[in-house]
Amino acid sequence: MRKFLLLFSLLLIFTVFGQQYSSIWYNTDNGMPQNSIKDIVKDKYGFIWICTDGGILRYDGQTFINYNNLKLTNFSFAKFLGNVQSDHILLPNSGQFQYLIIRDRKITVTDKKSPLLKDVAERTIFNHQEYISFIKNNSANSVESGFIKFQKGTYFFDRKSIIYRKNSGEEKIIPIKFKQEDQKNLFRFSDFLFLRDVKNKRILKFSEENISVFHDDNPLYHDISSKIFWQDLNQQNFIINKGKIYFSELDNGNLKTTPILELKNNDIDISMIYSLLYDKENNTMYVGTLNKGLNIIKIPSFSTPKADHRLENRVQYSVLPFEKDKIINFQGRVYDKNSLIKDYHFNMVDEWCLVYDESNNILYPKNGKIYRRLLKYNYEKYDSVDIGKNNKAIAIFKDKGFYLLKAKDATQFYLKIYSNGSLQNLLGDFTFKSEVSTVIPINRDEFLVGCDNKMHVISLSEKTIKKINIPDLSLKSAIITKDGNIWILTRGKGLYLFKNNKFIQMPFDEGGYLSYPNNLVKDSKGYLWISSNNGLFKIPENTLLEYAKNNKTKVIYYRYTKEDGFNINEFNGAVNSFTKLDNGDFVVPSMDGYVFFDPLKVPSYYPKAENIYIERARSKGDLIYFKDTLNLENGFSLASVYIDIPYYSNNDNLYIETSLQQGDQPEKWQRLKGKEFTLNNLSPGNYTLKIRVLISPDGKFAYKKISIHVPALFYQTIWFRVLISVLFLGLILFIILLRTRILTVKNNQLKKIVHQKNDELKTTQHQLKNESEYQKNLIETINHDITTPIKYLSAMSQKLSETDNPKLQKQYFDTIYKSSEELYKFTLNLKNYTELFNNESLKYQKNTYSVFDILETKRKLFEEIAFQKGTTIVNNSSKNIKLNLNESILAAIIHNLLDNAVKNTSGGNIILDAREEPDFIIFNISDSGKGMSDMLLDYYNNLMNDIENKPSSFKNHGLGLHLVIQLLKKSEGKIMFTNHIPAGTKVEIIIQNQR
Repeated sequence: MRKFLLLFSLLLIFTVFGQQYSSIWYNTDNGMPQNSIKDIVKDKYGFIWICTDGGILRYDGQTFINYNNLKLTNFSFAKFLGNVQSDHILLPNSGQFQYLIIRDRKITVTDKKSPLLKDVAERTIFNHQEYISFIKNNSANSVESGFIKFQKGTYFFDRKSIIYRKNSGEEKIIPIKFKQEDQKNLFRFSDFLFLRDVKNKRILKFSEENISVFHDDNPLYHDISSKIFWQDLNQQNFIINKGKIYFSELDNGNLKTTPILELKNNDIDISMIYSLLYDKENNTMYVGTLNKGLNIIKIPSFSTPKADHRLENRVQYSVLPFEKDKIINFQGRVYDKNSLIKDYHFNMVDEWCLVYDESNNILYPKNGKIYRRLLKYNYEKYDSVDIGKNNKAIAIFKDKGFYLLKAKDATQFYLKIYSNGSLQNLLGDFTFKSEVSTVIPINRDEFLVGCDNKMHVISLSEKTIKKINIPDLSLKSAIITKDGNIWILTRGKGLYLFKNNKFIQMPFDEGGYLSYPNNLVKDSKGYLWISSNNGLFKIPENTLLEYAKNNKTKVIYYRYTKEDGFNINEFNGAVNSFTKLDNGDFVVPSMDGYVFFDPLKVPSYYPKAENIYIERARSKGDLIYFKDTLNLENGFSLASVYIDIPYYSNNDNLYIETSLQQGDQPEKWQRLKGKEFTLNNLSPGNYTLKIRVLISPDGKFAYKKISIHVPALFYQTIWFRVLISVLFLGLILFIILLRTRILTVKNNQLKKIVHQKNDELKTTQHQLKNESEYQKNLIETINHDITTPIKYLSAMSQKLSETDNPKLQKQYFDTIYKSSEELYKFTLNLKNYTELFNNESLKYQKNTYSVFDILETKRKLFEEIAFQKGTTIVNNSSKNIKLNLNESILAAIIHNLLDNAVKNTSGGNIILDAREEPDFIIFNISDSGKGMSDMLLDYYNNLMNDIENKPSSFKNHGLGLHLVIQLLKKSEGKIMFTNHIPAGTKVEIIIQNQR
């Protein structure tokens, strides 16, 4: 049984060490403070800590944080102490003057008197001698006196012996010879200490104070060239043997070694390796050296067999599975995942396609024919298969028991379907105008056929070809999975699902590499593996099917690159480009060899939800640690929020989205490249930064959020804005009120102007009205005053015409002459009538005139008229009376009173008289005519006191007397009507005389 296990181990070792790994060096050229890597540890949160002779760093898979700003006397470190599981890691600097305490992913500095160090001792005194903690063995360092502490006691050793002291104080000397050089053979598993006794080819096991021989047949532990590497804090043991690194474990009481990697020639000097850490979870090896820095080695999950480049074309296409775990290519060479196994020397040139027939003969096209390599002759002999004289074979492939032959002649292309590999039983022969690019059986009768940019469904039973309408696509191939899903691969348009006669395009990857997919295969767990010109992609098929249904499901592809173990990122596509082996491996050809991998064992790395931390930020050059809430200074221009995630795979597969919100703003998720979120010039306020990280291939996210507070200066606060708003509104209101006031003043001024203009208009209107009335009254007055003389002249003219008596005629002529002359004189003064009704005319004039002359003029005017009526007009006025009343007014008054007296007196006397009093002059005009009734006397006497209610027109109202009264009113004079005794009327006028 042990021999079988040993043989199996050797086979595993050979398999593992045949793989190629990718590695990267870190030294002072690219981030290390110093090239001597003294110790490496992984904390409970997943971060890697590295101590050097020049500082300490934390690594998260992407970046190193160099803690070079700590307040330390020196930055020289040698080893980590403490306990990872209890989150208590210690690191003393040179001389143990100061200690670094690593807890909660942070570093604090303390001195050796700190109570935090009481459970961890770097040195101790035993039997009056100082012992140094021995927790790390790298086969290079040793101490004169050291101790190893266990749960129940401690082992003390020096150059001569080992003593075990229990925690109770009881001591016991271990009965073996122990030398200082034996320290390099010590290693520990849990509560057991082991010592490799190379000379006697045995292993001693220490269990408290007891010692026994540990039986183990693993030759690595007994090989003198093997070096032991033990790191107690990581609880890891390694063996390095002849350039190979093995991981050592105690499994069910047996020592077990697992090969990890074989160091490349001249890559690392084994003697310079000082510290090792194997991150089993991420399949990564950390090798710390004393001279070259840190080498991070990614253990590959993919294998590319080694080949002689002088014989083998590295650009590979179609292959066939061969036996259980191998392939055979078009040249007849057989490979497993490590190397070339056998060469059948096919010497073929056409590498496009290979197929097996029912007898495992290999069919392939060459020079327009189908050739067959015969298994019974160990593939050394071959023959050809007849496909018709006029047909030239292009390719042959096999699917679901059908043999599908592509052929052509001078004008057309053909697809021939056979039931066997001898190509004798032709099931169908179909003609196409362009070359067939892909064919897949839908069922036993129907086939989906692609011809560059056309798609058809052919039927064997009906011998028909039905065209399917497709988008503008260049078809590369079509693949149907076991569950019946048909996937269409195109050139430049990516991947499509063909379902229900519809083409549904799948999203591209982040880099757009899947616009040219090469091939596709589905593994037993439901994942699709898609090769491309830039990487190998993996995604659950259900994710794409869900996207096809709702067009909303987030599609995130996992991408493998040469960092994961293959030589180049570009893969090739051919008929058999994805090959499944019986052992479960997939093989895919690339531009640099074949890539073998087990799809069920190739890991996809996703962050753990519990290992996502948002607790660091940087603003204005200062690093800020916070919890839940980040407080930033007002006025910052740029700040960075760090998303700390230990992730040790390809960072393109670390999918982080962020959403920055303020208040009730909706979420707006955006992909974040890297682990640093940048804040630019945030205005004062409270914000929420939400982060979600993809943690599984089925699209599950882990969510985190922090609050961000940017304080406001006094002028940025709400109350200040409210105050400013109020002041602003007040200012606007003040301006409005001021403007309103100004407008009101202007409006009032305008109103005044309007009122003034209105008054002026009214005045003008009144003036116009008065002017109209004036003109009317003037005409009526002139008409009235001239009517009597003209009427008299008309009567005289009539009498003249009626008489033949010369004497009377002469008399009438004299009368007409005299009257006409007086009338003529009267008309010469008609212009003076314009002043009677003009409001602007003066009541008094500068020059005085004779009252007697005015009375005499009017007497002469009416004398002849009165004579004809037998009436005598007498002027008894004094010739010395002078008056400066407007002459036109007085003339009109006397004219109308005398005219009225002449009209109403026949055969009587009319006496004109005027006498002067101290302040006024009294005029009397009396006649012996008909007189007035008492009613009429009262009317005219009262009219003097109520002139405002006079008629608008004097017609039919006694025009002359009304005019007299109005003129006297204007002249501030008085008039009185009385009966004259014995008969007639007496009129008395009183007019003020201004001297």
